[in-house]
Amino acid sequence: MRRDRSQSEHDDCVRANAEVLINQGWNVQADLPGFDQPDPIGRDDRIPDIYATLGDQAMIIEVETPSTANSHHEQHSTFRRSAGQKENTEFELIITEPT
Repeated sequence: MRRDRSQSEHDDCVRANAEVLINQGWNVQADLPGFDQPDPIGRDDRIPDIYATLGDQAMIIEVETPSTANSHHEQHSTFRRSAGQKENTEFELIITEPT
């Protein structure tokens, strides 16, 4: 669980990465207000922070803060496995900078 400041840093990082992808022409879904939400992945219906597509390419992106980086291994495994089962799909884990 993130504290308010940590959650804000997480959301800012998700938003910044989503905006970069949008500016590069990707179709972006993000788990933030103002974006279409990504579909759940896996048996546990885990929602990635960002799901982006460009042509036949796709990316699953999960953002963690230093406080959560080591506690969400199952979620990361789910996203990594899902990306590995699809052609032209990558999983990226981003850890925010500590403040």
